[in-house]
Amino acid sequence: MSLGRLGNDILTGVLRSRARITSPISGSTLRYSRVPQLTSHHYQLARTPKYASRQFSTKPKSPRRTQYVKFNSQHPLDINQWDLGMKVLVGVVLGSGVYYVAHLEKVPETGRWRFMDVNPKFETKLAKEAHDELISEFEGRILPPNHPVTRHVRRVVTRILEANNLGTLKSSAPRSQSVQVQQEIWGTDVELGRQEPVAPGAGGREWELMVVNDDKMVNAGASYGNIVVFTGILPVARDEQGLAAILGHEIGHVVARHNSERYSSAKIFLAFASLLAILGLDFGVARLASSLLLDLPNSRNQELEADAIGLRLSSKACYDPKAAPAMFTRMAELEKASGRLNVNFLYTHPTSEVRVKRLEAMLPEAYALQAATPECAPILDHLASFGEAFASGFSGSKWS
Repeated sequence: MSLGRLGNDILTGVLRSRARITSPISGSTLRYSRVPQLTSHHYQLARTPKYASRQFSTKPKSPRRTQYVKFNSQHPLDINQWDLGMKVLVGVVLGSGVYYVAHLEKVPETGRWRFMDVNPKFETKLAKEAHDELISEFEGRILPPNHPVTRHVRRVVTRILEANNLGTLKSSAPRSQSVQVQQEIWGTDVELGRQEPVAPGAGGREWELMVVNDDKMVNAGASYGNIVVFTGILPVARDEQGLAAILGHEIGHVVARHNSERYSSAKIFLAFASLLAILGLDFGVARLASSLLLDLPNSRNQELEADAIGLRLSSKACYDPKAAPAMFTRMAELEKASGRLNVNFLYTHPTSEVRVKRLEAMLPEAYALQAATPECAPILDHLASFGEAFASGFSGSKWS
């Protein structure tokens, strides 16, 4: 008998012995047959033809294990996990912050907080160096002390300094030979037990004045007690009142020690630019950002502060407070003629329009200060009488 026929006979016998049962799971009719050739614990289940065949396994399934994903638990403020570079950087930043806070002070005249780490001895050294540089730079163009313009400027400066108890101008005459010999014999002021000379603004009371013959330079300045006036500023000043407004502003810079403040702030600007460079910003871009965000705004604040201090100084010296905004109005016309943009953030100085508005708002305070100054009473009475005479048209009864 062939193997194929034998297989068919066995399959026919199995199918005849089939029985019907109902599945307890789905309720569908199932047919099963026990296959003699298979082992006793294996069964074959077959659904009716309209259902797909399903196979079941008696092997128990192992329980699923819960898996945990471990994330990096490093905390950014954990000092123990910082590298040496990070520790050094944080140490420098914290040390700089402590140093900055320890050197904060208020400007006595305005109450503005600022960073200052320059001592008076260093200011005196800078004053001497600045004076020597000015002499060397403008040599041959400095007007002599007996020149009419020099005497005119000197009179205004002296009046402002003495009225505000800021000291005096140094004598333009050379020191006598006896004084020089006495100093060579007895030594310096320190050896005699007297105080060392200190620059104006840091406690000193001796100022220097230079009038430079340069009509193209429309400027004036003061640095550590060295006052420089260019003849080109005189047409803008127009008269003694306007010149007092200019000189009061420049002396205000020295009184507030703005030069030393700029010297101190330069360290902050450099540190800020270096920090931006460390963070990945190009140093040139970092320096520009430092200039626009810190340097220029700080310089404009100093200019406005010098305007306020200068107005008080000139008012206490009995000069007309209205001369200050009038002078800056003329300066605004000059700026427009030179093509300067009417924006603040690109310049070290604020626009003249801004300064005029601020000065006009301070006029009541300036007049009150002037009225409270006894030395100004005769001058104010004289000006009032002159104004009344001018308004009356110089009538004959007035001058008879």
